[in-house]
Amino acid sequence: MAPGTKRRYDQSRAEHARRSAVIAGGVNSNVRLHGTPVPLTFARGDGALLWDVDDNVYIDYAAGMGPMVLGHNHPAVTAAVQRSLSTGQLFAGQNRFEAEFAEILVGSLPWIESIRTGMSGTEMDLLAVRIARATTGRHKVVRFIGHYHGWLDPLFVNMGVTPEPMGLVPLTSGQSVSAASDVILCEWNDIGQVAQALESGDVACVLMEPVMCNTGLIPPSAGYLESVKQLCHQHDALFVIDEVITGFRLGLTGAQGLYGIHGDISIYAKAIASGFPLAVLGTTTELLAGVGRGEVNHSGTYNTGVSSVAAGIATLRVLIDTDPYPEIERLTRRLIDGLRQLGQSLDVELAVDHVGGGLCQTRFGRPEPVTSPSDFAANSDGALLARFLESLQDHGVRPTSRGLWFVSAAHDDALIEQTLAAAEQALREL
Repeated sequence: MAPGTKRRYDQSRAEHARRSAVIAGGVNSNVRLHGTPVPLTFARGDGALLWDVDDNVYIDYAAGMGPMVLGHNHPAVTAAVQRSLSTGQLFAGQNRFEAEFAEILVGSLPWIESIRTGMSGTEMDLLAVRIARATTGRHKVVRFIGHYHGWLDPLFVNMGVTPEPMGLVPLTSGQSVSAASDVILCEWNDIGQVAQALESGDVACVLMEPVMCNTGLIPPSAGYLESVKQLCHQHDALFVIDEVITGFRLGLTGAQGLYGIHGDISIYAKAIASGFPLAVLGTTTELLAGVGRGEVNHSGTYNTGVSSVAAGIATLRVLIDTDPYPEIERLTRRLIDGLRQLGQSLDVELAVDHVGGGLCQTRFGRPEPVTSPSDFAANSDGALLARFLESLQDHGVRPTSRGLWFVSAAHDDALIEQTLAAAEQALREL
């Protein structure tokens, strides 16, 4: 079934019913619980397209929630993984791919001298906090309302847009309140709150997304990153930048390259290995010395799995050798311009936020960029966005469930045109 043709979901419904009998909620991530009209089951992906089990085809802008910067089933990545599998999967020891991957990464990012790898960005964020505490002798972490650093208790605090006192209200049943007691929450783009938090004297690090991605696409205000870094160093705290989403997405050097500023510790995942489970903490040799000596623990059975590291090498080589980013940004701007024009022509208050690269956010509210999660909430009609996204899916276009769009190297002008045609139909149906 071609993009733009309305879908049927009989097989996805049957697969969901089958899973629900043996898998809690029928899904293995709670983000997928509320898929409409049912959590979809996918059969395959190729380039910028996905096929579900009903043989519906979608122009994919969810991109695996960000990792598929080269598109699905990229031949260089697939071939590298297939070759690696002939050598084995996991050795409880080192493999011959690790040094090559680290060398490419260190050679690409001037602010990194040494790395450690893991399975997920969450793990690397927690390792960053551990390193910061070991380095400073302090315990508290400053983070920002609406930023996401994983679902585990120590950092899963107040992902919403309304600040709670001290940020100690758990977000989920069973969450540790005591773990959250070491977190100080600040409003994004409010430098006064960061200064006040650091003056407490027990802050080990400030942890942030350099561009807020999970509760609206919100860039830092002019000079904000520089001011936060200056305050961190003034108070002997570490500046930790979580580029799980923006890394290798906004360009080869990510948001740090875009804004010309780097953290003391940098975190990468998602696009670094085209969807294979691989995450990286990068920093100076000095800050990782305690880990290297075994004084600061970092361990994990599945760290540097053979196929994941091979995928990382292949992904980085393609990104370096082909430099797809100018074309990705051109296509993204064409998509954004087209969506904005549709909103104007149909008299719909459709806003599209963009900071650079292949990443944009649709919302229904004032067209001017928002500056904070509360500003985003006040200028984003969530119910209208949900109807728009459901209609888009029914016409063969699939952004993320929160209205974030990832444009990949596999998209082209023809797919952008099909996307805009589907968006016009979806907007007319609101």
